[in-house]
Amino acid sequence: MRDKASAIGADLRLIGRDFGYQRQGQQWMFWGPGGRRSGLAYPALRGARQLANASAALAALDALRVRLPVGMQDIRNGLAQVDLPARFQVLPGRPAVVLDVAHNPQAAAVLAENLADMGFYPETYAVFGMLRDKDIGSVCRAVKGAISTWLAAGLSVPRGASAQVLADALASAGAAGKVSCFDNPREAYAAATERANENDRIVVFGSFHTVAEVMQAIEASRTAIRGVRQGC
Repeated sequence: MRDKASAIGADLRLIGRDFGYQRQGQQWMFWGPGGRRSGLAYPALRGARQLANASAALAALDALRVRLPVGMQDIRNGLAQVDLPARFQVLPGRPAVVLDVAHNPQAAAVLAENLADMGFYPETYAVFGMLRDKDIGSVCRAVKGAISTWLAAGLSVPRGASAQVLADALASAGAAGKVSCFDNPREAYAAATERANENDRIVVFGSFHTVAEVMQAIEASRTAIRGVRQGC
């Protein structure tokens, strides 16, 4: 990327060299070509990488400020109100439910890091579904240490991997814990909720398709509960 940027005369800005951040207790500071911005609130997203992500966003705004000026109050509002479903999204309630579309080794490594930062859970159940043309083995190796029980889910889309393919990849990666196979993420998630107690954790990851199907199941369950309550 550096060579290409140089060849075409692009203004390449790199974190740690041209812009970056510094933690300041309960707040943080952004620095870049346009100067420093102190006293910023932490982004309303969970995960250890969010300050780096926010810094990249502010650096992009700095690069665009002539064409797209954005005031500091708008930036503060954006940090406070940002919402990114299914990117290390932790649902309210117990057991803890984490939704993350991580589908490559880099994202899986970040997921494992974020799971470790959540603290101790007796059991962590993974509802795991991927596309077969992704690097399934590397994803398994990246996150295997954070999971105690695997619920492999087949995906019905044309590129979807079967549950058995996932189970074989987990075995090859040396993943510990029991592996169960299911036809789809809905069935796998239902099994996870039956097995987990309130102190455990359920992680749904591996593909946008996996998370979307589980989110639909969760919403259908909530709708059914609301219907029962309204009928009482």
